[in-house]
Amino acid sequence: MDSIRLNERDFHHMLIVAAILGVGVGLVATAFRVVWLFLKHHLWELFAATYWRIPVSIGAGILIGGILYSTFYPGALAALVQQFHTEGRVDLEDNIPILPVGLIGLIAGQNAGPEGVMSVVGGSFGTYISDIVGFENSTKLLTLAGMGAGFGTILGAPIGGALLWLELPHRRGLEYYEAIIPTFVASFAGYLTEATFGGMHLFPVWETASLVPVTIPQLGWATAVGVVCIPFGLVYSQLFSRIGNSFRGLSPAVYVKTTVAGAVIGVLGWLVPLSYFYGGSKMNVLLEGSFSLGTLLVTLGAVMIAAAFTIHGNWIGGLIIPHMFMGALVGQATALVVPGLPPGLAMLAGMAAFNSVVTGTPLSSALIAIALTDGASITPVFLASLMAFVASPSVRFLEEAAPRSESPNFHITND
Repeated sequence: MDSIRLNERDFHHMLIVAAILGVGVGLVATAFRVVWLFLKHHLWELFAATYWRIPVSIGAGILIGGILYSTFYPGALAALVQQFHTEGRVDLEDNIPILPVGLIGLIAGQNAGPEGVMSVVGGSFGTYISDIVGFENSTKLLTLAGMGAGFGTILGAPIGGALLWLELPHRRGLEYYEAIIPTFVASFAGYLTEATFGGMHLFPVWETASLVPVTIPQLGWATAVGVVCIPFGLVYSQLFSRIGNSFRGLSPAVYVKTTVAGAVIGVLGWLVPLSYFYGGSKMNVLLEGSFSLGTLLVTLGAVMIAAAFTIHGNWIGGLIIPHMFMGALVGQATALVVPGLPPGLAMLAGMAAFNSVVTGTPLSSALIAIALTDGASITPVFLASLMAFVASPSVRFLEEAAPRSESPNFHITND
């Protein structure tokens, strides 16, 4: 396939288009977040007892199944990555089931986050704008920009969110390097839009202790935690795959899968309270609480199962923040076992390292973990993420990750 060639004027026009794209994504993300948090607050204020999680999640599973049965199931993250590689686009029609199903699942305790929903929304907006402006060979670039904007905007992590969608589809890093600047422009435009209209308080922040100044022992501990996360990431990947195989043998009716998933999510949420919801709202509970090693490991297992049932049960959402919550659990458990290991450092390193192991995104994993905390030092977190990635080549959670199909050469001409 031919190389992508843009003249200087078209490239700068694309950056303007990317900014407009980001503003559109930011407006949708703001509205989505406000509605989601409003409904969640009022529902769980009414049904505060944890046993209500079972009927609420089962009811949500039935409702989600009905929506998907009457529309269609657009697929999970793996399907989105595969669609990007094969078609290079995300259609606007995907939002018809994505938005209501994602909203219901987030309210009803799914272990998957809003970043998955907004990635699809942003990607579809990017494809749509590309079709309108008609830049030659721009569809994949603007689709990536939109997905990065959706992810970065909804999490309040415009750098890590943009970078994640440049890393995630590939096994060899940032292969669409010509999309880096448009994606960052779109992500920051979306982030600034949501911050302006929704306020900075909408972004999740996990209150951790700063790790400044960096010391040699901190770097050693961060490296060790990165290594510790590898076997847990491997166990999770295999568990996720086996639950997926079990669902493939279940009834082909989508409403059966969504209802079974709802039942499991609800029961786990009742038995293991910290396994309920997607991770962002419960991270501070983990940071502030005092948990035994047994409680942490049981919670980790329950979260892994809940995440797998959420995705394979055809509920819709993203797994990056749940992965980071799993990593925080691994880090806190490690700190209980290893004398002298600071719990805050262990949790931060675990957050970045676990997601790096599972998704193969060492750069964005570290940046997202840092963005969602109160100024942790970048060095030990990056070191843990990179160590986990380098030492875990056999973990292949996302099999759909693949090299880009067209030539990676990119030329800006003066024509």
